[in-house]
Amino acid sequence: MVKLQIDIPEDFLKEEVRCGYRISAEMKKVWAVELDLLHLLDKVCSRYGLKYYADSGTLIGAVRHHGFIPWDDDIDVVMFRHDYELLKKVAAKEFQHPYFFQTLYTDTKLIREHAQIRNSLTTGYMPKEKDRPYNKGIFLDIFPLDVVPDPGRVYKAHVAKIRLLWRTIEYGGYIKDYPHELKGKIFLQMTKALYKVTDYKKLFRMYEKLCAKYNDSDYQRVSFIAYSRGKDNHMFQKEWWDETVRLPFEFTTIPAPAGYDARLTKEYGDYMTIKQVPSTHGGTILDADHAYNEQQADGT
Repeated sequence: MVKLQIDIPEDFLKEEVRCGYRISAEMKKVWAVELDLLHLLDKVCSRYGLKYYADSGTLIGAVRHHGFIPWDDDIDVVMFRHDYELLKKVAAKEFQHPYFFQTLYTDTKLIREHAQIRNSLTTGYMPKEKDRPYNKGIFLDIFPLDVVPDPGRVYKAHVAKIRLLWRTIEYGGYIKDYPHELKGKIFLQMTKALYKVTDYKKLFRMYEKLCAKYNDSDYQRVSFIAYSRGKDNHMFQKEWWDETVRLPFEFTTIPAPAGYDARLTKEYGDYMTIKQVPSTHGGTILDADHAYNEQQADGT
């Protein structure tokens, strides 16, 4: 396994069974790399007074398992947009090789709404990404939280603009499969014309600005709307993040919103009942011993 900054307990890397699910020694190595990324993020955020919070499956894992959900394969955190943008500004200085702070702006032909921290000496990507030229090390996801309007006409218009602009970025970028439906093919041709006079990175700056439009307003709902683009179960009350608690997570701790129960219940319902479901990164190629570019050089 690659050298890590965090101290890993000797027995952590052993295969074990949790909740009837076997966690291999190889997956334990992947978890160790991800915990190392979390450790680095925590140090950087502490240095600059930035706040981040466990979210999604990682938050469920912290509450229910005091660590990873046994069948999960990544770490998800969220940050309010202001802190997220400050982190982006210091990232080049703070995340040195083999660590890499990745956004749509840092890599060629990468279309993604959120940031990731990667370990460049490892491998972590979905099969469809195999031949794409960007960094594909094991990662930690960071999603920006933005304020959104209350339900109603303003909110509907905001979401419609976000969806339209994202579709334009996606169709003009590298990863969008060619559409089969007629309206998709028509939209693709329109997008091609647009991309003759602009590029997707310029459009993404507009997209982020649009998502952050109401951050200085008095609205009290928040969402990682740049990623979810208006899903109702991803609309949360800002007050749930008013205070921070640290929850046990494997052999360390992770910050969480004090209102974690309300946040998780809104999206997942009875999140304390164990339901083994596949990871959203189903089929992800993960290797904590070899760099992604080494594997590609070998043709694997």
